[in-house]
Amino acid sequence: GARGRVNYVILFNSFNIIMNKPIIGITGDIINDVCSIKIFYANSIEKAGACPIFLPPLSSKNLIKIIARAIDALLISGGGDIPPGFYGEKQITKLNLISDKRFYFEKKLLKEIMTLKKPVLGICYGMQFLNVFQGGTLYQDLAMQLPDSINHKSEHKIKIYNKSKLYYILNNDNIRVNSSHHQGLNKIGKGLMVSAYSQDNVIEAIELKGYPYCLGVQWHPERFSSIYSKK
Repeated sequence: GARGRVNYVILFNSFNIIMNKPIIGITGDIINDVCSIKIFYANSIEKAGACPIFLPPLSSKNLIKIIARAIDALLISGGGDIPPGFYGEKQITKLNLISDKRFYFEKKLLKEIMTLKKPVLGICYGMQFLNVFQGGTLYQDLAMQLPDSINHKSEHKIKIYNKSKLYYILNNDNIRVNSSHHQGLNKIGKGLMVSAYSQDNVIEAIELKGYPYCLGVQWHPERFSSIYSKK
């Protein structure tokens, strides 16, 4: 509903609360030699009072260190599917794989960002990446591996753990989310806690314990950014 959609923008605006006009780096992929990042992420960050910067997948360790120092927070955007080999599994179904360049860039960049204790937000693929980065695994296809799961390619309700950072940000333990994913978290990565579930017990949000701000959400708060501009 409308209340839940307003909450999506509060999630983005939380960056502005913890930092003063931060520069937010946004990762994306390379598709047919084009750096691909949907504009919704930049629009939402701008409306939250921060400065968005698109980050192309680079390989230079020195440049990655420069990027990590230059930005105030990192947003790992949505995208395709992580190659199962990166979490120790064989591919069992047809997948829309991200490029290896994206995965290795984000892995190196996130390591630098975490060394600096800077804020991290992962959205959809970004949440799945955070889990794999911490040693977790994924369901390659929910409909195939969890046949009793709901349709995660449509809007549905989630339950938020009331002692999580996500609850503190949204001040709500039940919201509706705009879901559009076919994969989900299986084994949870080291140091992560689950902060939200859908009604079929599929994980909808995670947080890194003991870290100032590292949050992953399985839905797309950036797609409702227009709500913020009307407040």
